[in-house]
Amino acid sequence: MPTLDPVDVGEHVCWIVDPAQGYMAATSTFLADGELFGDKVVIVGSLREPSPSVSPPRDAVVVDPRLIRGTGPTLDMGSMLGLVRREADRAGRQGYRALRVLAVMDQLVPPDAGADMLIDHELRMDEFVADRAAIMVCAYGRDRFGAATLDHVACVHPNELGSRWTGPSFRMFNSGPGSWSVCGVVDADGAAAFSAALTAAAVLSPALRLRFDELELMDAAGMRALAEVAARAPVRSITVEGANPTVRSCWEMLGYGSYEAPVELTP
Repeated sequence: MPTLDPVDVGEHVCWIVDPAQGYMAATSTFLADGELFGDKVVIVGSLREPSPSVSPPRDAVVVDPRLIRGTGPTLDMGSMLGLVRREADRAGRQGYRALRVLAVMDQLVPPDAGADMLIDHELRMDEFVADRAAIMVCAYGRDRFGAATLDHVACVHPNELGSRWTGPSFRMFNSGPGSWSVCGVVDADGAAAFSAALTAAAVLSPALRLRFDELELMDAAGMRALAEVAARAPVRSITVEGANPTVRSCWEMLGYGSYEAPVELTP
């Protein structure tokens, strides 16, 4: 995704902001489209760079990050999810087409927040966007977050703006109630991020469904991550749908077909 211009209802975007580009270059059209299409605009955090050419729409809701994060070290991203849910409900009653959210994550995430915590938050936001008339753009400053964190966070967004470092080459995103699509390649480089994403998704749904229709490859490390999460997570079952013959054969060859973890692979 080269710009935010084509972002539409139902999309959840990870925007990795380059310090040289800044927020202004990609923000103006995204905000202006809120008024153009009749969306309610919510900005969580400031745009950091005051500019007369970029200002929030007249009816935009601008949220002080301290209302979300508080003043202590604890990251309470559940408050952010609660806020956007309430604004989505209001937007529907007020006659808006959708809720259009820009979250400046630089101002929301404390320095000690780990990638696993952010993955959990982003999957919850993705589930929200898939279920409501909403657009969600999560902006992460490249100079604020490390390469590994950005790679892990980008994996749990269906769309991405801004090139990232070479890292995990899969994506996992919501595809319906209790269902998550996994596409790309899950290998040793992405096994840790995949494990964190599965763990977070298992908390959201005790009967978890994974769609592998667009999965190109899963190596032994990815399969081990799936089996280990299934064994330890609070989940009754994990059903993998759309697994290709190679994935199913390797799963059996590695002995996971008779493993105690409640995982079932289907064509």
